[in-house]
Amino acid sequence: MELGALIAGRYRVEERLAAGGMGEVWRGTDMRLNRTVAIKLLHSGLSSNDRFRARFHQEAQAVAALQSPGIVGLYDYGEEDSREGVVSYLIMELVRGRSLADIISERGRLSPAETMKIVATAAEALDVAHQANIIHRDIKPANLLVDETGAAKIVDFGIAAGAAQAGLTETGTVMGTLAYASPEQLQGSQLTGATDIYSLGIVAYHCLAGRPPFSSAEPTAAITGHLTGTPAPLPPDVPAPIAQIVMRCLVKDPRQRFGSAGELAQVCRSGGAGGTGGTTAILPPANPSPATRPIAGGMAPGMAPASTQIMGQNDYSSPPNERPLPPPREPEESRRSPAVPLVLTLVGVLILVVALMIWRPWEKAEDTQAGGNDLATTAEASPSDEGEDEGEETTEDSEDEGQEEPEPSTAEETTEEESEEPETPTAVLPDVIGYDLQDAVDELHGLGFTDVTVYFVDGETDGELCLVTQQELSGEGGVGEETPLDSAIQLYYYPDEANCNA
Repeated sequence: MELGALIAGRYRVEERLAAGGMGEVWRGTDMRLNRTVAIKLLHSGLSSNDRFRARFHQEAQAVAALQSPGIVGLYDYGEEDSREGVVSYLIMELVRGRSLADIISERGRLSPAETMKIVATAAEALDVAHQANIIHRDIKPANLLVDETGAAKIVDFGIAAGAAQAGLTETGTVMGTLAYASPEQLQGSQLTGATDIYSLGIVAYHCLAGRPPFSSAEPTAAITGHLTGTPAPLPPDVPAPIAQIVMRCLVKDPRQRFGSAGELAQVCRSGGAGGTGGTTAILPPANPSPATRPIAGGMAPGMAPASTQIMGQNDYSSPPNERPLPPPREPEESRRSPAVPLVLTLVGVLILVVALMIWRPWEKAEDTQAGGNDLATTAEASPSDEGEDEGEETTEDSEDEGQEEPEPSTAEETTEEESEEPETPTAVLPDVIGYDLQDAVDELHGLGFTDVTVYFVDGETDGELCLVTQQELSGEGGVGEETPLDSAIQLYYYPDEANCNA
């Protein structure tokens, strides 16, 4: 977009403020009302993409439904034709402040008081969104603007969704940013407002520690951290009540976090007063549990399309700390009864009688005296004509005659049974690193691979954007090898930069 360009005949473009995966944000002026505004433009390369235009429109609808001091206000939305194609735009409130990501990058860490104010104001805004059944799903420092008073405003509702639809809304894609994604997001579960509370807890941890709790150059390590990891303790200068607030946000079970974002905001305002919070009591969860209770690993079916990998889910209907403990073992002597020897004797006699009735040694003796004719007949019988009883009888008779007759082998039968089972279809797994994200997914699906998951990864990249940066396989096979079509494949890419066209 050129400086001085006029959008919709009234919004003049004046200065570019930021760029993201879907578009650019400019400072501009509403010529009709003579007020300064923020103009968010969808990249020209994406305006012709129905999927991205729908997401842009979704953001407009989400923000328009919300009225909160902590949510950037929306003034207008529309599309118009230009020489570069269709231009999709949002006209929004211009916030006098900076992104929290820039502040952390510049200062390293924030004070407990600053952090509590940011979290409290963001939580109040999220509470408004959650009451409107809208879940943000991508809370992170880059999506929080901190104004001149130190309060936070939430931006970028581009992947927000109604509570009924929140989960995996695109086939095989985990919506959100990996470093701040909740366990239930990574599992593909149905989401509630608790997922935003977890992400906001990660933001708070980042502010206080200078880094996210599960930050890693390896995406799989970050995923494992969210699912089963224990956050390292916050620095010792963070007051214990504030650390408790953060750690409760990071509990793996969403039901054990704060009951609502509003409750979190209230506790933050009291716990962060004066930056100490030393006299503030933090209410424990209704059913206290460690903040790092692990979620079971493995694969589980159910909550998403067939082409989506879902990491295993934990059944929290019976938390470990609520399960009844087994009664203590009594001393060995106290558990013995005088009747035990008598009972054991009777059981032994009963077993002996049953064994004699089944074995019938007197009948075996008669068969042996009858001569070798029956033995020869039995030995010549084909395996297909033998029953289990006949096979056992043949072996015993052979031993009586001093001859060795091999027992019927089940190896051939097992082989035949296995050969009847259909083999898992395979295909040569291609190396899709460097592919455009959508092209990579299409190629894998075209070959028959159905379990493909795509992860957003936050970070900087020197290469072209929206290209697959890492490819992983769970199971047998490998790149360039015959690989079962039901193998789980994970793709990673960076979306949060300009000119993303995947």
